[in-house]
Amino acid sequence: PNEKTLPPGPPALPLVGHLPLLSKIFDHNACMKYAKEYGAVIRFHVGRKNIIVLNDFESIKEVLTRKEVLYRSANFVLQRFGVNGIVTLNGDAWQENRRFCLHVLRDLGFGRKSMEDHIKEEVRYLTDKILDLRGSPVDIRTYLVPSMSNNITALVFGNRYPFEDHRRKFLDETLGKALKIIASAPLFTFLPRWAFNAAELLPFTSVSSIRHILRDIFNFVSEQVKQHEDTLDENSNRDFIDGYIKKMRENEANPDSFFKMGNLLGNVLNFFGAGSNTVILTINWHLLNCADKVDSVQRIIQEEIDSIIGRERQPCWEDHKKMPFTVATIWEMYRWRTVAPLGVPREAGADTEYKGNFIPKGSVILPNIAAVHMNPDIWNEPNEFNPRRFLNEDGSSLKTKPEPLIPFSIGRRMCPGETLATVEVFLYITTLLQKFTVLPMEGKTIDLDAAMVTLTIPKPQQLRFICRE
Repeated sequence: PNEKTLPPGPPALPLVGHLPLLSKIFDHNACMKYAKEYGAVIRFHVGRKNIIVLNDFESIKEVLTRKEVLYRSANFVLQRFGVNGIVTLNGDAWQENRRFCLHVLRDLGFGRKSMEDHIKEEVRYLTDKILDLRGSPVDIRTYLVPSMSNNITALVFGNRYPFEDHRRKFLDETLGKALKIIASAPLFTFLPRWAFNAAELLPFTSVSSIRHILRDIFNFVSEQVKQHEDTLDENSNRDFIDGYIKKMRENEANPDSFFKMGNLLGNVLNFFGAGSNTVILTINWHLLNCADKVDSVQRIIQEEIDSIIGRERQPCWEDHKKMPFTVATIWEMYRWRTVAPLGVPREAGADTEYKGNFIPKGSVILPNIAAVHMNPDIWNEPNEFNPRRFLNEDGSSLKTKPEPLIPFSIGRRMCPGETLATVEVFLYITTLLQKFTVLPMEGKTIDLDAAMVTLTIPKPQQLRFICRE
């Protein structure tokens, strides 16, 4: 009776376990199917590594809020560089860095110019770029990438780079490459260290290419840090780096300080990686969806903009309080196209148990957030895009945000950038729809299926932005 029962899962091969199913493990739809057969908590194993996928709200809420599960799996790639940020740090170092980053994000930026002002300025640049197109079709991602990245640049480095700037291009290309490799190779997490070390020595593996990419980014950020150190003002912070340098100096005498150069670099990488890519995808989905639903979703948002803001004044975050349909649309997109469908992997730092399922120390734990967002027991007709599910009967106000809406995950390791992301999405959508009507290309329809499963990326397609009369 004291035999500990591991969670059930599909049959595995000897030695390698579920290695042949690896692509399925990272497919939220496949996991939902397995959950129907095996129950909400399922286990895969690759070699000796257990991977536990939680497929319902109850298990995610219960397990992810436990102290045993506050850990992140070791990321060999970043460790090799002594680089760790709030996404990958553990224990006290994580807590201290998280507290500092939250403080920065909560104040939405530093110093004289608020983060909201930076974002508003950035959307104005974007609007001008789109005006120059005079309605000719564009894959808006090509503009969203530098635009979003500039919001993080402003937060971290204190200023934006013009789209044509070589630093802007360098950051976009290099980070783009890094994110592609990381997104397409979730395998990294599960390689035993010897396999990882071997892969690093082979010149053509994604492990060795990411090493070069990281080195380039590091050199870039280190250069920025050096410039900041030379021009630091003790009395005010221009940006995240200023604040962090001061933290490092306060803790200089402490050899065990959690504020050191490697963690500064790690945090900066985390801001770019977690903070621009996801928002780019979300805004891209919104614009495609508006082009697909010109006479419903798009028209109603524009009516709300016209009555609350008008056509002249630039939208500000405060406006969201009077724009229930627009906010409901943002919530519904978080649900309907969950950008990170399996969240960010956690690790059990100690043995734990859930409903008779034993979860051993060292297990990787994946929350199937998309499964919660597509669960018909929670959401009526989950495959339908329907913002009204979040509004009261007559559409005049928002209901309380439902607990199972968890695009930023849950618990103390959830994404600290939720407010910033939502402010960005709101300001971009309202400013663009105030000025333009978004349409598909002549004679084309919009394809709203996702292009891949690990990140919910839309298929590349062009849109027309027509000035509103």
